[in-house]
Amino acid sequence: MEKQEAAVLSEWIERSSVGPVEAYDVTRISMDGLPLSNFHQWSNGKPLVNAYHIARTIGGALYVLFIDWHRNDNYYMVIYAGDKSTTHAEIQKLVYDREGIASHLRWTYNPMKRDGGNAVRKAYFKQQWGGLATTIPILGALRENEADLFYDALFELVEKRLRADKAPELFDEI
Repeated sequence: MEKQEAAVLSEWIERSSVGPVEAYDVTRISMDGLPLSNFHQWSNGKPLVNAYHIARTIGGALYVLFIDWHRNDNYYMVIYAGDKSTTHAEIQKLVYDREGIASHLRWTYNPMKRDGGNAVRKAYFKQQWGGLATTIPILGALRENEADLFYDALFELVEKRLRADKAPELFDEI
């Protein structure tokens, strides 16, 4: 996505986190677009719009970065694990509705593990959730007082990905 698109998404998170987000605590962890340092080797020093720590009141946390992931002026929304150990999703596809309003982000499950189990992972993901693509509603699809739906979708995406990543182990046990 373009830097301006990432900035609009970040501003929306900023505004929505001020209102009643009951199930989540959202904290900005970046300083107005300055690159992160001491965060993770894959993101330190890269151009950044903003970054957030999102904690669920029922437990669990994620980091969301709007970052120029490959340093080529193409920004991604990158979801990191709550312990910063790895990424769970790198999302660059912002989808617009017929009126030209951004409506959702699209992420496609594409495992790249080097253990020979990626076909099983993909088949499991597709069988469980009807396809390899997952969408996250944003902006035009949600009002600011519906921000919980956005955060719910982020955590759901991560849960789906982690379950599918374990699919080869599940089938070995059967």
